[in-house]
Amino acid sequence: MTGKTFWTAAPLLIIALAAGVLWKGGGEPPVATVTLSCADLVAGCATRLRGRDISLGLSGVVKPLKPFQVWVKAAGAGKVQARFVMQGMDMGFNYYTLRAEGDDLFRARVTLPICVSGRRDWIMAVEIDGATIQVPFTSEA
Repeated sequence: MTGKTFWTAAPLLIIALAAGVLWKGGGEPPVATVTLSCADLVAGCATRLRGRDISLGLSGVVKPLKPFQVWVKAAGAGKVQARFVMQGMDMGFNYYTLRAEGDDLFRARVTLPICVSGRRDWIMAVEIDGATIQVPFTSEA
């Protein structure tokens, strides 16, 4: 490969690699360690994950394009992230990193995208230090 060919091909390779990474971010939820059935996410719910007590919930009105908060209480957690997906539908790349606020509490302000088909059945996938909790819920219209 000549120098000119390399410098022509390198940007295309970088673009293809970046597109692959972004494409992987949407679609099906990550493999769950725990699926949590939560009757009222605004009130919050609790479970155990890898021997650790976890509480999580949402604060505010949960509807597309209206910001609300996700909160997670997880003793000794290092990294907490959340994303919102729909089964069988690519909802784009929407990862949120929750910030530690002390007392093992993590929060993030998030916004749901609009589903063009009008569906409101979501799965919140919360990843805590590499383990995942999936929480199905329904947003307001």
